[in-house]
Amino acid sequence: MLPDPSRYEERYRLTTGAVPVVAATLVMLGVVLRTEALWAAGAIIAAALAVLLVPAVAARRLVAFRADYAGLMLGAEPRALMVGRRQTVFIPWYDVDKIVLHPDQSGLPGAEGRVGRVEVQRRTGLPTGGEQAPEPGASAVTRGVTGWRLDRERLAMITAAVAPGIPIIDAAPGAVELGPAD
Repeated sequence: MLPDPSRYEERYRLTTGAVPVVAATLVMLGVVLRTEALWAAGAIIAAALAVLLVPAVAARRLVAFRADYAGLMLGAEPRALMVGRRQTVFIPWYDVDKIVLHPDQSGLPGAEGRVGRVEVQRRTGLPTGGEQAPEPGASAVTRGVTGWRLDRERLAMITAAVAPGIPIIDAAPGAVELGPAD
């Protein structure tokens, strides 16, 4: 199925970084089931289930990021046991000042060149009638790009189509700006 040209959407999924964790957990679970100490087996099984909860939430295919004609949506972040979970945030285009893409600094193999965090800088003090123009960049909403991947070119294409005045800034060293200049 071809992607919708008027919407860019990413969902949480099992990434290559989660595969070794799931495999190690299953191997550990197999070793534990062969042990004699029942209390140790119960503790390790409980820990393994807690580790597997994040991929299970990712498998529900929650929306992580969406850009469409109405604005940007930053989805809730799945966390182990849902502790410290950020809620879904919708930002209409008229409230977006600029989008900053920060590089992935995890140091994991294959993470070079990927986006690690998305920052949406919002306008504040939007004018109502005869007031002054808003102060740009006064507040920001950020989300880590974990469990999903951001396609820079697709985001730039959608932003240019529905909100052509909003710049997309790649904060990686030596990167070029993807959107229009201020």
